[in-house]
Amino acid sequence: MKIIPALVAGTIAASAFQIALPHADGPSHGEYLARAGNCVVCHTVPGGRPFAGGVKMATPGGVIYSTNITPDKDTGIGNYTPEDFGRAVRQGIAKDGHRLYPAMPYPSYAKVDDDDIRSLFDFFTKEVTAVSRRNEPSELAWPLSMRWTLALWNTFMSDSRVYRAKPENGFEWNRGAYLVQGLGHCGACHTPQGWAFQEKALDQTNPGISVATSSTIGRPPI
Repeated sequence: MKIIPALVAGTIAASAFQIALPHADGPSHGEYLARAGNCVVCHTVPGGRPFAGGVKMATPGGVIYSTNITPDKDTGIGNYTPEDFGRAVRQGIAKDGHRLYPAMPYPSYAKVDDDDIRSLFDFFTKEVTAVSRRNEPSELAWPLSMRWTLALWNTFMSDSRVYRAKPENGFEWNRGAYLVQGLGHCGACHTPQGWAFQEKALDQTNPGISVATSSTIGRPPI
């Protein structure tokens, strides 16, 4: 009798958690997903070229700047493979191996499935205009300036697993949860944070945390 729930879960995991596909005359699926993640807000300076980075973010430890995610080969992600892109988005590891600060909400984006990551990659590499704009170095105080420490932070403070279906809750609930917990990264601003600025709960399973209550505003990197 356990075969039926397994088949249901497999079907949901394969198809149900795609954010609703856009209409034929609307944006591509990749653009739709980028809008759901609101990528333009953090990666576009006011009046600047879309997704060229340079947005200044003040944190308790100093200043960081968002990066160029246009397909420029010298200053953007033009040399990224789909695998490079997925690793950056979901694990916070750039193509050259350096760690990204979790002001980039990869602990949430880790829940995005492979198909949606590929659609996002296609959008950013094929539909976004390449812009030559070099990334600005962060201005963080020691020890936050040592990016290797982020490997430890990831080990203990984040969950790299893709969204897991809860078929007992139905299609609409799961589709909403996939969006809220993943690309929407709502918890980044609406969940209390711990001593290392980690979200105290990455989903609704922690009974001691209400994801509708926040003790902080914004998301410092760490």
